[in-house]
Formats: sequence, C-alpha cells, structure tokens
Amino acid sequence: MSTVTTMKSPDLGHEFVKPQEVARLIPGLTVKKLAEWRYERRGPDYYKFGRVILYDVEELKSWIDASAMSSGDGHAR
Repeated sequence: MSTVTTMKSPDLGHEFVKPQEVARLIPGLTVKKLAEWRYERRGPDYYKFGRVILYDVEELKSWIDASAMSSGDGHAR
C-alpha cells in the first residue's frame, strides 16, 4: 500500500497534497483530469503558488463528502 505525502504548514494550519497524491487517493481520477477540472473551474478547490498546485486535505474531504450520490434517486445528497 502506498503512502500519501502531505505537506503541513505549521503557521497556517493547512495540510496540503499535490495533484499526484489526489489522483492516488481517488480511484479512477488522473492528474490530467484534475488539470482539466482546474481549467474548467470545477472539481475540488486548490491553491496555486507560482507553478505549484496544492490541495488542502480538509477541503478535499469536504468536496468528496459533497459529491456523495444517493442510490435511491440518482441525485446528490
């Protein structure tokens, strides 16, 4: 099992992961798809520092929770 490398910002209280880590965490998601979503302004929120793209772990969890679908009616919860 692979481990996820997170970068903690001690002063700001954020824990970040790179797009490669996000793609490893979510089956079927690719780094390319994340880039497409950023271009289309969809998908999880992200931070951009120069050329560095980072995702906040807590915001990513919230996005995943909000993406849950109900099996009964096919609509998001």
